[in-house]
Amino acid sequence: MLSACGDRIILQPTDDAAEQYAYFPLETGKYVVYSVDSIVYDFAAGGIVRDSSRTYVKEVIGDTVRDQTGDLLYTIERFERSSDTEPWILTSIGTASRSAGQAIRTENNLRFLKLVFPMDRRSEWDGNIWIDQNREIEIAGERIRPFTNWHYEVDSIDIPAHIDAFVFDSTLLVTEADDINIIERRYSRVRYAKNIGVVWREQWILDSQYCNQVPPPADCETKPWEEKAEKGYILRQSILEFN
Repeated sequence: MLSACGDRIILQPTDDAAEQYAYFPLETGKYVVYSVDSIVYDFAAGGIVRDSSRTYVKEVIGDTVRDQTGDLLYTIERFERSSDTEPWILTSIGTASRSAGQAIRTENNLRFLKLVFPMDRRSEWDGNIWIDQNREIEIAGERIRPFTNWHYEVDSIDIPAHIDAFVFDSTLLVTEADDINIIERRYSRVRYAKNIGVVWREQWILDSQYCNQVPPPADCETKPWEEKAEKGYILRQSILEFN
């Protein structure tokens, strides 16, 4: 809904959008703790090394700040530790914001359009609109382009879901990427719960030259990606605690 005020157009939220803001809550002092299991692939001279690890992550909504345009941002403080008996260590600070029509999060100087409002089962958008899909990052000493062929879409909304020990009444499932070819696998899916935010995430950012051999191996198309990947990572994140 639009209303005019002089030459300025003001977006007014619909009832559906206002209810959906709960999937991206912003309140100072709120926190969520996750367990994050990852497999990092390292293409070494002696073959492919798979490094598995578990990290505990705590995300805390901190103070508010204003950006250069005057928009209100909330800081997101990320803490990590390798076991539940160690002290939390602050590893990074990002930001999050929510307007009438969108939810934005900045991580590692990358700006993502995480959600749009209002949403339904057919909603689609370019969540990486501010990111060059050819941008490279380094993983285990290897260069990789993680953001090729991402396309955000709602899979389900306002349905209950069971995540480990938790049962949530209303959740939103978003596929951010699901693309595959003979040399790349890009997969990212996130589940949100009302009044909490992200409760589960899985990502596969993998590259492989396995099928580029001459001649190609007989199992090129059937060999699972977790076995033929040469660089990149697989990440699985689940909620452990929240307030």
